[in-house]
Amino acid sequence: MNKLKDLDWFSLFIVLILNGIGLVAIFSATQYIGSGITLSSPFIKQLLTVIISAVFFLMLFSVRKSFLKKFAPLFYILGILLILGPFFSGVDSTNTNRWLDLGFFRFQPSEFMKFFLIIMLARFFSTTTIHRYSIRYSLYPLILTLVPTAVVFSQPDLGTSLVYIAIFMGILFASGTRLYHIFLLAAPVITILAAFSITSFFIWGIVIGLVVLFNTDNIMKTVTVFISNIAVGLITPLVWNSLKAYQKQRILTLFNTNLDPQGAGYQVLQSQIAIGSGGLKGKGFMNGTQTHLRFLPEQHTDFIFSVIAEEFGFILIALIFFLFLLLFIKWQRSAFSVRDHFGSLLIIGASTALLFHVFINVGMTIGIMPVTGKPLPFISYGGSFLLTCYGLLALILNGSTEQIPQKDLYS
Repeated sequence: MNKLKDLDWFSLFIVLILNGIGLVAIFSATQYIGSGITLSSPFIKQLLTVIISAVFFLMLFSVRKSFLKKFAPLFYILGILLILGPFFSGVDSTNTNRWLDLGFFRFQPSEFMKFFLIIMLARFFSTTTIHRYSIRYSLYPLILTLVPTAVVFSQPDLGTSLVYIAIFMGILFASGTRLYHIFLLAAPVITILAAFSITSFFIWGIVIGLVVLFNTDNIMKTVTVFISNIAVGLITPLVWNSLKAYQKQRILTLFNTNLDPQGAGYQVLQSQIAIGSGGLKGKGFMNGTQTHLRFLPEQHTDFIFSVIAEEFGFILIALIFFLFLLLFIKWQRSAFSVRDHFGSLLIIGASTALLFHVFINVGMTIGIMPVTGKPLPFISYGGSFLLTCYGLLALILNGSTEQIPQKDLYS
């Protein structure tokens, strides 16, 4: 396979290190007194998933970028059909519509929609003839993003729907869209947050009015944008009431973990205790009290970061951050040196998705983000998620092939 000579072995090596750290942490987090390693144990399942994911990575990496670009609309439609599938398969044990069970394989379609969306957005921005300073340049891909976002949000899966928005914003910014248009897209979200306080809402209204006034000569556009945002703020109570009770509680607990220490705040409080008790060097492998006394919930999936912090301390946590930093710096450099715009946007979109997962996961374990159930890339336990991470890695490394020599970057 000729493309193997273009494979970024450095990135793959770092990913395998992160996988290794995750396997060690999963082994520790799932081993209790009297338990042993069996074929059905999470450690063995994850080890097998790593092998399957590696094969999936090679398959996707071997696909030519021109093929992905040409058939992007078909991939996008397939993704929409897949995320609609759980609604017809019935509500699962968690009272949600997130999973498709094929009998021999159970997976979460919304995970795979991530790279279908990335491919579709990269194709749009790399082929559109719409001027980038036109509002339509942002509006069309926004619609492409909001369709799967709305479907997944109704499953309900708030975390994944936020990932779709992050992918869109990352690609939109990298495509050269005016910051003013990005402001217009982000304004309604800020308006909703500001609407919980009359003072904040009033100040934000003034900011919107001034920004729009100084960025357009059309008075009708100014008035329309201003009134639209005010209307969004006024219907915020309806948006709030549409959230599930547990979602409301998680958001409220974000600002005060002691609000419900035995309920919504329990996970974050136990996570903070685990992370803080690890200190510099940690308590040692298999010696984490919060982990092995099972105070820490979802410890091998959403809160694997807390397990690592408790047993291996700040030293290993700092190493993990450093490895992720190396990856993202290298990928961003690749995005600027790749030959074609489509490949560059593939890198931006996929790396944004992974970065957002890291930010959300670490943020929720230390209590600065709501608990949205987003795992830590390449480290947390989970079959569908690990496959998705390797799929995103394949898009990044696929997009970074055929790079411009460094000496020609600025010529």
